[in-house]
Amino acid sequence: MVLHGPEVEIFSRYNYSRFKEIVDLAARLTAFGVIEINVCETRMGSMGLQPNHLFPFVGTVPFGPAEVSRLLEEEDYLYF
Repeated sequence: MVLHGPEVEIFSRYNYSRFKEIVDLAARLTAFGVIEINVCETRMGSMGLQPNHLFPFVGTVPFGPAEVSRLLEEEDYLYF
């Protein structure tokens, strides 16, 4: 999953109490290799977030829309 909209805030440690159920489920799914989560560094910057504000299981990409395009074209991922 590549997140590049306001949903990025879900994976900020500062919002854990607000999004606990989603974060816990995402952590489990990531641990079992079901999903991989990356958030857009550009969006993070506009929200005032730093990479160390994210949970350890969440990665980053420089620009989310470009990464989505790359995955669709080069890696045969699906968009939903």
